[in-house]
Amino acid sequence: MIYLGDQIDALNAYSKEAVCWLGVKLKGRLTTSNSHGYSCGDSACYPCNHSNIRSKINQGFRDLFTDATIKELIEAKPHRLIEINNSLQTKFIAATGRTVKDFKANAKKLCLISGFTGWFSKDETVGEKWNYRLARLLDKHTCTYCNREYVFVYRNPSGSGKGMVPQFDHWFAKTDYPLLAISFYNLIPSCATCNTIKSSTDLNLTDHLHPYVDSNISSTYEFSYLPITNIDNRIILKNSSLFNSKGLDTVNALNLPLIYKGHSGKELQDLIDLRYKYSDNYLNILLEDTFGDLQISKEERYRLIFGIELDEENHHKRIFSKFKGDIISELLSIK
Repeated sequence: MIYLGDQIDALNAYSKEAVCWLGVKLKGRLTTSNSHGYSCGDSACYPCNHSNIRSKINQGFRDLFTDATIKELIEAKPHRLIEINNSLQTKFIAATGRTVKDFKANAKKLCLISGFTGWFSKDETVGEKWNYRLARLLDKHTCTYCNREYVFVYRNPSGSGKGMVPQFDHWFAKTDYPLLAISFYNLIPSCATCNTIKSSTDLNLTDHLHPYVDSNISSTYEFSYLPITNIDNRIILKNSSLFNSKGLDTVNALNLPLIYKGHSGKELQDLIDLRYKYSDNYLNILLEDTFGDLQISKEERYRLIFGIELDEENHHKRIFSKFKGDIISELLSIK
């Protein structure tokens, strides 16, 4: 997995429009006939001047949201998002006498159907859908979860048809937490495979690592391999520390062992062949002797020979960087 960082510039750009969109959907636009409507005061703001209130939302649900609550729902970090969700749910039930199911139904209409499925993924209010815009702002080139597929962003030059864009997984599953469907730190850029296989897997911050929270996320687990026969090896994942299993628990919850299973006979076997098939130290020769006296860094050697990034902060730039880096390190340590 890849640590995404705070992404403050992306957050600010996204929040500026998302807060206004949500405010108008809950309260309607501020007009002479709607003095309680929402407006950020910017005459150029598209949502504040063109969006309309979302119909068929329970008034008790609307009343939960002050301007400050709306802003926090968009911008809060993951730990706080759960607190907001649970607090608003409790207030809704107490004020209306309705149920958790009713709370989720209203949240689904607003944040999931109108928000994520509509505004975020379909509406082109300023020339480009927000899923494309956010992916560009985050500027991550491979799947956050698996690092085995590129997630480049491209639009058809003609403006017609679909382009290429990562999918956005909801770390807190949208089926359980529809209110968080457009919260910035709950939107994780991922490949279609990971988004599909993870699906509605129940993740929590006590037992699992979060790509917007845990800066050491990539170093908490390691790729390794298990020899089955002399020509059959299997990719496995293991803890980097005996004292903390959250990394391995997280990758297991994301089904990374299943996702990487098909690479045992290909990428893994290629690396093992380089270590054993040609000479006792062929892998080491590649890394140490290939470039002669050229002053090339270790990172550059790995990039040129194996097509990977060695530094953890650059893993997102090349597929298989974490996997190949771990396997090569293990193979080089074997005497």
